[in-house]
Amino acid sequence: MISCLNRWTTRPTIEQFERDYAQPLSALAGDFFEEFYEAVLRLDWPSYRAVAIQIDPEREEKRLRTHLENVEKLFGFPLEGEILLMGSFNTLDGFAQFDRGRHRVYLGIDESHLNGKYIDILTVHELTHVARESRPEVWHSHGLDPLMPRADFLEYQPVIEHVMGEGFSCLVSELLVPGEKPWLYAYQNEESLKQVYRNSASIDRAIKMEIAKSNQEGDYSRLYGIRPSYAHYVWGWQWAKELLHHHAGGDPRKLVTLGSKELVQNALQFKFSL
Repeated sequence: MISCLNRWTTRPTIEQFERDYAQPLSALAGDFFEEFYEAVLRLDWPSYRAVAIQIDPEREEKRLRTHLENVEKLFGFPLEGEILLMGSFNTLDGFAQFDRGRHRVYLGIDESHLNGKYIDILTVHELTHVARESRPEVWHSHGLDPLMPRADFLEYQPVIEHVMGEGFSCLVSELLVPGEKPWLYAYQNEESLKQVYRNSASIDRAIKMEIAKSNQEGDYSRLYGIRPSYAHYVWGWQWAKELLHHHAGGDPRKLVTLGSKELVQNALQFKFSL
């Protein structure tokens, strides 16, 4: 990205963007760059470029390797897959893409949250997904194939596992990147986290209603309709804290392989509050 920005002193044309950026990356990252160029057209290009061109690739790679080592040390096993540090023109913070037991993690190093500080939390969050979702025990507990294709992962993921996976990833990011503002660990800002707790009773009911349904009837995508956005991450984060202390004796390694199917009743009895 930096080499592109050095050439693009003014906003690039679509032809320049495709030639210099999208085509060289498509073999590695896949073909999802159309929305990136749409973002390029929306950006205040001089302001964006002035900040993004200062990114130090060596520093970003070192930061990533440090978090990878810390996650592997915490869980006691190496992570397998690929990690792509990429410029996304402020369209992408990060996500872990599961497919047949392996992951490709995408991280937008030019994301604008707190001048890059949030990427530390985000990186650990996504690497925790890699750790948990790659454990066969997690899927065997639900009768699912640990080597399922991505389409099946998205379609058949049980609600309880989705909540567990997101909550546990929030928890581990707090453990390994301590001392940050609490809302940053759960995809919130200060005001939205207050709103979650002001509406904790109704949020709790909505999440438990979905968890209580059978795997055929439950749909984790409905959790994203609860407001404020990502409220169920906060719920899962607080639930994972309770599991860590009361179910795992403070040892995250016991949770990374724990099948969530046996935790349904525990989740339904969990008291969500500040």
